[in-house]
Amino acid sequence: SLSRNHIDENDRVLIIDDFLANGQAALGLMSLVEQAGASIAGIGIVIEKAFQDGGKKLREQGVRVESLAEIASLDNGTVTFVQQETAEVK
Repeated sequence: SLSRNHIDENDRVLIIDDFLANGQAALGLMSLVEQAGASIAGIGIVIEKAFQDGGKKLREQGVRVESLAEIASLDNGTVTFVQQETAEVK
């Protein structure tokens, strides 16, 4: 389990990771944080492989997951991103 010297029971932990595919790494980190008595504030991901079910698993746990980029598919060396709404910055 995670040392109580690093995380206190009242802490809210934001997990940041580079890739999200099947969600096992994030689920493992969530478990460690919960074992320490802390709570998960959310999960930030740089690149989410949306064609795999990791994001779905995490969101079904009630965790807020935010990804900078979501990949819809990787076919024949071509990366296709999920289209997201953009806002005009003034």
